[in-house]
Amino acid sequence: MLFKEDCIYQSFWFRNEIKEHFYSGDGFCHYTKDMGLDECFKLAVSMLGDKESFMPKLVNLIEGILGSGNFIYDFWEFGEEDFSLYWFIRKSVYHEKMKLIIGWVNYEELSDLVSIEEKAV
Repeated sequence: MLFKEDCIYQSFWFRNEIKEHFYSGDGFCHYTKDMGLDECFKLAVSMLGDKESFMPKLVNLIEGILGSGNFIYDFWEFGEEDFSLYWFIRKSVYHEKMKLIIGWVNYEELSDLVSIEEKAV
């Protein structure tokens, strides 16, 4: 069993244009730029607990790179221009997995759409 105390908390920032490469999700397809704060909040609440509601293929891809048992998926947040995804990543594999994720971003030529700040352990 993995505990948050054994992990590094990591965010991954994405420009919204990455949605041209990945399905945005069953719930998020209802989002529009002209939504007010209340509407965005209601949409976010309706999407809670549903891993298919926001960027499911991107989430699954990153989790595949992280490897089963090495992470706890925490949450996401979105805005008009960008969004972030958050995981707790096992400390013992953190740098190895971050290297793989950064390598994937570079291989797929997505570095202008993704920002990842690797933390010191």
